[in-house]
Amino acid sequence: MSKSNNSGCKQAEVVQVIKTRTIVGTGTENDPVREVVQYWDLDGKLIAEK
Repeated sequence: MSKSNNSGCKQAEVVQVIKTRTIVGTGTENDPVREVVQYWDLDGKLIAEK
């Protein structure tokens, strides 16, 4: 099975990170309750948040 890679990705690798999941928000229309997922490097630096 062959797949075409049209994304232009030059390299991909598996790396070790810390993933945290937190519930935030007050439950109001302006601040609904939601889950925040964050990815941190092993030195404690925030890499990404979803």
